[in-house]
Amino acid sequence: MTELSVTHPVVTRVAPAELGGPGAPLAEHCSAVAIAALREAVGAGFRMTSLALDVASHPLEDADVELTARIDKRARSIVFASVEARSGMRMVFSAQGLFSAASS
Repeated sequence: MTELSVTHPVVTRVAPAELGGPGAPLAEHCSAVAIAALREAVGAGFRMTSLALDVASHPLEDADVELTARIDKRARSIVFASVEARSGMRMVFSAQGLFSAASS
């Protein structure tokens, strides 16, 4: 597998309500936000083939949640990417995705 360039992290913010707040985050909301952040980081031409998601159970704070998505490894036909969501110093969720080149 020939490794190509790895991009800088993509940082965005979302309101706690987008993750199911003001209580504890909801996995279905976190997965939708994670998939969108990972797709933005990976870019066009790849499709998601796997997603692993871990969601914290503590209540969300009122402050925005910061998402940091990054490419962990990129090759011609496969990309490993991850995203972390934090509210202040607390982890809200983390996710890892595997993407493969889309067929023409």
